[in-house]
Amino acid sequence: MVSFKCKMCGYCCTRYWIPITHLDMLRLVIYGNVEVSNAIELKNAKIYHSKKFPKIKLRRGEYYLALREKKGSNSCIFLTDDGRCSVHEYKPLTCRFYPFVYIVQKDGTIKISINEKAINECPGIILDNKPVDRDIVNSLTRLARVRLIELDLYRNLVNEWNSELNGPFSRARDFIEYALDVAKRHKKNLEEKGMWIK
Repeated sequence: MVSFKCKMCGYCCTRYWIPITHLDMLRLVIYGNVEVSNAIELKNAKIYHSKKFPKIKLRRGEYYLALREKKGSNSCIFLTDDGRCSVHEYKPLTCRFYPFVYIVQKDGTIKISINEKAINECPGIILDNKPVDRDIVNSLTRLARVRLIELDLYRNLVNEWNSELNGPFSRARDFIEYALDVAKRHKKNLEEKGMWIK
């Protein structure tokens, strides 16, 4: 069966930019005591593209909330020199799916499959032409259900910002402060429903 064991090689951490939600950002603050200004940035939507994440409007254009990259490289800010993720236990949910993807079917069920791009990239993938390991499917299906809720909450937050709160003098810092404030309320609601993930 298709199986996976992360080798902590850091390869995926140098290949992709990482879009995040307000709740991903809050996890970094709560569990990692991360200084947001050092770890988060807004990526220009003219250069970066995402179908799942909403665009944040600011006075100079549209942006995506994302993890910062190390200066002079394409590496994630949290990738250590020995190829390890320094926030592995509470990393953004986008990272937790790799090398898999989830697809929501018309009937609402969630299908987990291997990310085709990862097959020849990720050394942790074990392929034998059989279905994805059942434990992986169960774990990622639960994670996908939480992710869908978090993305909806984030879209609502961004829509509210774009339509009501964004002004001619709004800066990235203003959006990030607003997003963290809303994230604290959303975390509490998710905890009450048993849907919060560290």
